[in-house]
Amino acid sequence: MDNEFILQAYWDYHAGRITEDSWKSERSKAKVAANKALSQNDTAKVLSILFSRLYTLRNQLIHGGATYLSSANRQQLKDCCGILEKLVPSIIEIMMDSADKIWGEAVYPLINNN
Repeated sequence: MDNEFILQAYWDYHAGRITEDSWKSERSKAKVAANKALSQNDTAKVLSILFSRLYTLRNQLIHGGATYLSSANRQQLKDCCGILEKLVPSIIEIMMDSADKIWGEAVYPLINNN
């Protein structure tokens, strides 16, 4: 969680969308929020922060400069893969145990084009 490369504000600064002071302020606020959530055992907030960071890394891989066999992003990629190895089976288990629940409307529903 303490890696600027998976904090969106860092990339917003480098893209010229925000100032250096803004990104550093966001980094400080993010650290405080993460530490507070961890200290209060606020699992929902911790996961929200974590998934936001994972999404930023995903965007770097899909839309950015990290490519197959490159050296860019390897440490954060390794860390995030380790986290996902633990989380994904639990998420699947929760979903399977709750198969009778309505999870909301599908964002990308099946479209029949006959």
